Amino acid sequence: MAEKALDMEALTCPICLDLLKEPVTVPCGHNFCMNCIQNYWDQQVNFKCPECMKKYSTRPVLCKNIMMSALVEQLKKTASPVDRCAGPQDVACDVCPTVKKLKAIKSCLQCLVSYCETHLQPHHTVAMLKKHQLVAPSDKLQENMCRQHNKLMEIFCRTDQQLLCCLCSVDHHKGHDTVSSAAERAQRQAELEAKKDLILQNLQDKEEDLKRLQQGSQDISRSAQRAVQRSRDNFRDLALLLEKRRSEVEQQILSEEKKQLKQVQELQDRLKQEATELKRTISELELLSNTPDHNQFILHCPSLPTQKTETRIQTGHQGYFEEVTKAVSALVDKLQLALSDFKLPDPSHHITEVADLFTDIDVDSLLSEPQDSPPPPAPSTRDEFLKYSRDITLDPKTANSGYLQLSEGNRRVLNVSHQVPGLFYFSKNCQVLSREELRGRCYWEVEVKGTVRIALSYKYDSDKYVFGNNTTSWSLAIHQNKYSFWFDNIESSVSGPMSSRIGVYLDQFAGALCFYSVCGDTMTLLHRVQTTFTRPLHAGVWLGGYGDTAYFTKLT
Repeated sequence: MAEKALDMEALTCPICLDLLKEPVTVPCGHNFCMNCIQNYWDQQVNFKCPECMKKYSTRPVLCKNIMMSALVEQLKKTASPVDRCAGPQDVACDVCPTVKKLKAIKSCLQCLVSYCETHLQPHHTVAMLKKHQLVAPSDKLQENMCRQHNKLMEIFCRTDQQLLCCLCSVDHHKGHDTVSSAAERAQRQAELEAKKDLILQNLQDKEEDLKRLQQGSQDISRSAQRAVQRSRDNFRDLALLLEKRRSEVEQQILSEEKKQLKQVQELQDRLKQEATELKRTISELELLSNTPDHNQFILHCPSLPTQKTETRIQTGHQGYFEEVTKAVSALVDKLQLALSDFKLPDPSHHITEVADLFTDIDVDSLLSEPQDSPPPPAPSTRDEFLKYSRDITLDPKTANSGYLQLSEGNRRVLNVSHQVPGLFYFSKNCQVLSREELRGRCYWEVEVKGTVRIALSYKYDSDKYVFGNNTTSWSLAIHQNKYSFWFDNIESSVSGPMSSRIGVYLDQFAGALCFYSVCGDTMTLLHRVQTTFTRPLHAGVWLGGYGDTAYFTKLT
């Protein structure tokens, strides 16, 4: 049964959802009924495959698929009567007997009847019935009938946006804009294809955004894992360093203790020896003082000191190593203060933005020039500005194809938004960023026509706001022969000579952004911005309406 279901799906026309009839193959390899694909292409402006949407420059020549025809016929012969009987979910043939109704394979919009394969044969053989419109089986045919006149509704009133029968168009809709249902279907089909293309583009954008978010999630996880590992290693090294220092301090204390104890022991030994000698002297003096012979006493009586001649030993206070303890306590206090002042960076900042900020540093220039050397003076003439000229090309990935059209090597952008009828207009999609990241000193010029905003923006926020309507982009607006500057959704009036060519000068490290009106070699400053740039920068342009253009001229 699984193999049979697979065969039925493979032999089904993607347009009418029925078994293939006169199957033909388009160049991309998909199969359709001959009438289905012919009718589909008759209602289209461009020729493309309804299955894979591949477009063809000319209408392809259709050839009958003989093998597919044989498989369809074989499947019809092998299908059991049970398979052809209508189930609860199927549309039954209205002509079959009420006991065993077969599945309907087509419904006729003129007859308002659904037919099985057998009862449908007159519609293939009778000349008048061949003109009837057959569609996929439907159980809602009565909805095509006018409830008031019980006639087929074949007319559409564009004035009232309502389906009508022929009598309704004469009675109640006389003078209204009416067309046949087929004509209205053809027009809406064309609009539907344009909407479908735009939806597909939006779907692709969402899928790319999802991929970027998935990649971002992986990058965040990997970065967090690396940070945890490095933090663990750093704290382990810190602990090892503290342990090493603790051991060194203990060894110093023990060594100093040993040294001082040795000195004390030496003093003790010397004092003991001196005390022994003094005791012996006292014994001799006592013995001499008891002799009765005066002459012997005088001859042997030594000359004794009459006062103390030696300084007593001072033992000092008990806290021999309090200075060491104070030093260690001071170190602990410093560590505690350092740990209390240590704060992790704000995790809300995007990791890639920080990486891009470091990537944006011109390492070669930092190595080649002394850090204390004064920066070169700002340019004042057009020739000096041209020394910093930068080729600007636009990034198609940042331009909505439904609104903007790029040309001339992606230097020119045109607003074509009115070519998609019936859609809402989102002005934030009518802008595009440069492919290049702008670093250091840069200068470029833009030829403009119509309502235009010339901008400088961080890349990550360019798809959320119109340039100048947030705090991450700066734009000079040209509208009705007037200038204005936009930042943080605040408009500031700008005065200066009108020109179709605008020069933009950026000094990233100095935080300067200038807009100039350029006429020949004459440059007039329109507006200057002084700020601090923290992320990669891109040139940008926003176009206000249909036909507005901007062209990034080639200066080098």
